Amino acid sequence: MRNRLLISVFGVLLFVGLAGCSGADGENASGGEVDDELSDELIIFNWNEYMPDEILEGFEEEFGVDIVYSTFSSNQEMLAKIKSGTVPYDIAFPSASYMERIIEEGLLNEINFDNIPNFKNIADEWKSQDFDPDNKYSVAYLAGTTGIIYNKSKISTPPTSWEDLWNPEYNGRVMALEGPDEINWMLQQYIGSEINDPTVEQIEEGGDVFKELVPNIFKFSEVQKAEFVNGEAWISLGYSGEAGLAYLENEDIDFVLPEEGGFKWSDNMVIPNTSQNQATAEAFINYVLRPEVSKLLSEEFVYTNPNEAAFELLDEEDQNIPGLNMTPEQLENTESTTTIDAERTQVINEVIQEAIVAGGH
Repeated sequence: MRNRLLISVFGVLLFVGLAGCSGADGENASGGEVDDELSDELIIFNWNEYMPDEILEGFEEEFGVDIVYSTFSSNQEMLAKIKSGTVPYDIAFPSASYMERIIEEGLLNEINFDNIPNFKNIADEWKSQDFDPDNKYSVAYLAGTTGIIYNKSKISTPPTSWEDLWNPEYNGRVMALEGPDEINWMLQQYIGSEINDPTVEQIEEGGDVFKELVPNIFKFSEVQKAEFVNGEAWISLGYSGEAGLAYLENEDIDFVLPEEGGFKWSDNMVIPNTSQNQATAEAFINYVLRPEVSKLLSEEFVYTNPNEAAFELLDEEDQNIPGLNMTPEQLENTESTTTIDAERTQVINEVIQEAIVAGGH
């Protein structure tokens, strides 16, 4: 649900000393026990441009495991390939909105957390998520929020509500995400409906409200950095990651969650039931959760890092990038999103498209 942009925030990172040597008794460098019988190969299935090479190379060097690494560009593609069983993936990275479906379809193995002592580094707000309340199937990898990006040099009073997008003073200066699902989640939250289970009538009500917003919008896009950097966009329905990217080039850019709540999401490390190397997969997850390893994620991708021990290693300047890490208090009212049935999805698509066309886009 998010564009994933590989960025060089801090220049080229050289891999130095992350590996360390495993002890003969099977204890890894972080002090956690790992299974002595690791496989020779590990098959990883991840989003495009979503893991630094330093992490893959470090694991291979330390554990003597060859990583077979392949990528996907959408949750739909990921789900279809896991269901096909053609490739025995050991680790995959589905988004939160697909987790409930993947679990219900029985496509995942339960994780042996005895092999992942570094799970303790994950912040409480990213454990026991709605789709996995008992922490059986998943470990949060990177995360983020959907809320309001805005330019402080153009908007002096920080926005507080989705309603600010409708402000006539921002006509022609508003951006919005292009995905009908994301627009509908915002609309349902704005009108006070259940975002993951709206009735057809509520979807249509949201569409009517959206028709009033469309004239303010000059562009629909998941990628919004450029328009905020050059000052064309003043405010948007957007991702925290895009706010962070824009801030790196224009310090007037900020990000807030609306009083209605906004949304939180995570991409998660899971072990498909096709895996033939579960203990090795768990060793890899534990490796990624080492603070000094996970820190590489935050240095290369402007998303929330659920690993609070890694976040603490970042420079204060980097910690203050808008939206990079939200406090538990800020996340308290956010909602998690899930996909809904095909019939209502079709209604959502039709309603949103109708409003966009009616607004002249």
